[in-house]
Amino acid sequence: MADKNGQGIRGTLRELVVAKTSLVYLLTDEDRRVEDEIKKLASAFKPPLRTYVWSCTSGVTLDDEVVIENPALLDALDWFMNTKETAFLVLNDMHVFLKENPPVVRKLKDTIRRIDNTYKTVFMICPVLEIPRELESEITVIDVPFPSVEEIEKLLLQVISREKYRDSLMQSYEEMRDEMVKAGSGLSSQQVVQAFRKALTGKQTITPNEVDLIMEEKRQVVKKSGLLELVIQEMDINQLGGFGNLKKWLKMRGDIFSKEAREHGLTFPKGVLVMGISGCGKSLCVKAISAYWNLPLLRLDMGRMYDGVEGTPEECFRKVIKAAEASAPCVLWIDEIEAGIANAGAKSLGGAASRILASFLTWMQEKTAAVFIGATANNIDLLPPEILRKGRFDELFYVELPSDREREDIIRIHLNRRKIPPNRFDFSTLVKCTEGFNGAEIEQGVLGAVFRAFAEKREVTQTDLYICLESIVPLSTTMKEEIKRMERWAHNRAVKAGTSM
Repeated sequence: MADKNGQGIRGTLRELVVAKTSLVYLLTDEDRRVEDEIKKLASAFKPPLRTYVWSCTSGVTLDDEVVIENPALLDALDWFMNTKETAFLVLNDMHVFLKENPPVVRKLKDTIRRIDNTYKTVFMICPVLEIPRELESEITVIDVPFPSVEEIEKLLLQVISREKYRDSLMQSYEEMRDEMVKAGSGLSSQQVVQAFRKALTGKQTITPNEVDLIMEEKRQVVKKSGLLELVIQEMDINQLGGFGNLKKWLKMRGDIFSKEAREHGLTFPKGVLVMGISGCGKSLCVKAISAYWNLPLLRLDMGRMYDGVEGTPEECFRKVIKAAEASAPCVLWIDEIEAGIANAGAKSLGGAASRILASFLTWMQEKTAAVFIGATANNIDLLPPEILRKGRFDELFYVELPSDREREDIIRIHLNRRKIPPNRFDFSTLVKCTEGFNGAEIEQGVLGAVFRAFAEKREVTQTDLYICLESIVPLSTTMKEEIKRMERWAHNRAVKAGTSM
C-alpha cells in the first residue's frame, strides 16, 4: 500500500526501524491491517523478528496466542523493555491511555530510554492524535493512508477468488477493473472488502450495476463519518442554463486527464470559487463540474467540523483531507465557505478556527493529489484575502443575475425536465416578466404553473406561467443594495460566470 509520496507504509516503517526509532505513533483506525503490515515487516528481517500485540482486553499475545494474560499497560511495558529479545510491540488504542495519565507517560519515557539504540520498537495504533507534550520530541507520527489502487485491486481479486462464480467473474474483470477500483477508493480495507462482497455475491459477471452498488455502499460509509457526503447525481452540463464563461473554462480543460496534457506539463486544476447571491446556481456549477469530468463529488459539512461531535476541528479536517486525497481524482464541494474555513473572524478568534484556516490555505497551495475544490460563497466580505489570492483557486467566478437569453434557457430547461414542450410558449413575454429573477425563482415559478395546471387536470399554459412568475418578488428587489455592492466588489476581481461564450 502506498502513501501519498508513493512509498509503501511497510517501507516507511522499515526505514524507521533501521534508524532505531523507538516509538512510532500510527494514526489510523485500521488496526488489523496495520498489525498485518508490521508482522510482515518483522518476518522480512534476518533472522525474523517476533511481533507482540497488547490490548486492554487480551493482554500480550503472539500470533493470537496469549503470552502474558491481562497485564496492565505498565506491566506490559515493563516486560518488553526488560526482555532481551529484539522484537516489536504493538499497543492498541493508546490514545485512551495517553490523555492526562502521568504514570503511562513516564513509563513510555523509561521504555524509550531502555530500548534506545536497539532495533526493539514500540508501535502505538490510534484512531485519533493524542500526544502528551512530554512525548512530543520522542514520538514519530505516521498518518497511515487509505489502501492504494494496487492494494484495492488485490482485495478485489481476493473477493472474486472466494465467490461461487469466480471463473465467470474473471472474464469481465479486466474490462471493469478500473471502474471497480475507482469506486472503492477512499475506503478502509475492511470497508472495501465489504462493499465488493455486497456487490459481487451471487453474481456471474461484473457490470456497471455492480459499480453503482459499490458507489451506493460508499455513499453510506462516507455519510456515517458525519463530515463528508458522497453526492450521487446524474447531471449534464447542458442542464446548466447560461454560465458561458464557466463552461468555456471547463471545456478548455476537458482533456486534463489525457496523456497529451501530462506531456505538456499540465497539472490538475486546484479549484474554483463561485460567488454570488443565493439562488443563482452556484451549487449547480459545482455539480456540473463533477458531472463534466465524471468525478465523484464529496460535500463537506463545515458545521460538523466545529460542533465537537466528530472530534476536534483539527482531527476532523485531517480526516476530510485524508478521505478526499484517497478518493482522488474527485471534487470536494465546500458550500458557503465563508461560514466555516473562511470565517472573517477566524484570526481574531484564534484557537481552532485560526489553525483550520491556516491548514486549509497551506493544503490548497501545496496539495499534489487530484482533489478539485469547488467552493461557493454568498457573503464576499467574510472572505479573507488569503483565500482570494492567485494560487489558492485557479479562478474566481462571480454569478450575476441571468441575462435575457439565460433566463429563456433556464425556463426551457425546467419545462423540458417536466416533459412540457417549450415550443408552445411565447418566451419574449416570460423573459420580460422575469427580469431581475435568479434561477431558483424561475424554477419555482415554473413549478407553481405545473401545480396550477395539475390541480385543474389540464396542460400548462402561457397564462399559468405568467401568473406564477409575476407573483414572485425577486431577491433583486429585496436585496437591491446588497447586490449592487457585490457587483462593485466583483468588478475587475472576478470573472463573470454567465457571460455568453
